[in-house]
Amino acid sequence: MRKLLLFLALTAAITSHAQESPVSTMNGALRLGAGYVHDFPGLNGLGVYTEYTLPMSNWLQGGIGVKRIMASGYPRTSTIKEHTNATTLDFNLLFVPYTDAVQAIKIGGGYTFAFYNTRRSYPVYNTNTNLPQSKEPTWVMEDAKGRVSGFSFLAEYEYYLENNLSFGARFTVAKAADPIWMAGPFAAFRF
Repeated sequence: MRKLLLFLALTAAITSHAQESPVSTMNGALRLGAGYVHDFPGLNGLGVYTEYTLPMSNWLQGGIGVKRIMASGYPRTSTIKEHTNATTLDFNLLFVPYTDAVQAIKIGGGYTFAFYNTRRSYPVYNTNTNLPQSKEPTWVMEDAKGRVSGFSFLAEYEYYLENNLSFGARFTVAKAADPIWMAGPFAAFRF
């Protein structure tokens, strides 16, 4: 199923450029952005990304990007600092419901492949029947790393400064392993 969706997206990108279109709407853009990240179970941090977007038509854009997420905190206990460090490869498809000469609003979805390194803490209760029962848990640390993939949703507002420069704000929710929220500004340079 994934291969079919990727094939259809690439086919749509190739065939849409075969149609006659104004040159100004068919320029690709390189975006650089950063933002606040919130990861389950309450970790906060910073995310940075770069993405190349290419219009497929006047109302549809495709993009491929790389994102780095660094979040940490003490959500469960004050003795173990938990963290999420992840690098993602994102494939996005954006619908452009509103655009004019100075601004654009875009919403869309995508698929993300994440390579992560996490540290989590978990409570362990004494269940030995020979010892007195403790109501306070012992917190155990667990480190993990691996790969996951999942869907993402994004919305963005873009304001065009000049012919080749724009800036805006983006909000993204990705669900690969845990839901990760990211919001922040970006700058884009169109070719």
